[in-house]
Amino acid sequence: MRDSTFVTDTCLPELGRGAGLAIWGFRACAIGGAGCCTIVRGFERAFGDETGPPLLGNLLALARFIGHDGRRKVSLAVPGCVRITRDELSLLTVFAASQMQDEALRDAHLTWLTACSPDETLTGLADQIAMSFAHHGYDIHLPQTSGARPVQMARPGTLYALEGGRA
Repeated sequence: MRDSTFVTDTCLPELGRGAGLAIWGFRACAIGGAGCCTIVRGFERAFGDETGPPLLGNLLALARFIGHDGRRKVSLAVPGCVRITRDELSLLTVFAASQMQDEALRDAHLTWLTACSPDETLTGLADQIAMSFAHHGYDIHLPQTSGARPVQMARPGTLYALEGGRA
């Protein structure tokens, strides 16, 4: 049986420093490590003393929203893992789309991650995180993988789970 949790043709270091920092911080926040001195110092070093802690706080707020208010289970690897899950790749696409000001793509991936329509608070939080990364020179590019391709749906607006979903 094939493990579909991880992306098989992509490792986190291949996605760039911005993507690596975003996923490292998000994973740490999701497992309750937002206050870890290594994470805090890493973000202060990368973003400065004034931006690092608030940015980490925004990642924590995003992780809490997805974890508590989202309607599906999201698969994450542990901080430090070089492999990346499909859901983490979707999160990177949210940030990349926000940096490109592509609201439709951002909202589509937020909808997938939460299994509900994103509200202005959630989209604003994603945009704020992405812009903080961009402002400090950490562009997050759209991940390129050989995974799933978009499918033309017969009925627009209907959510289809092609693989996985809440158990």
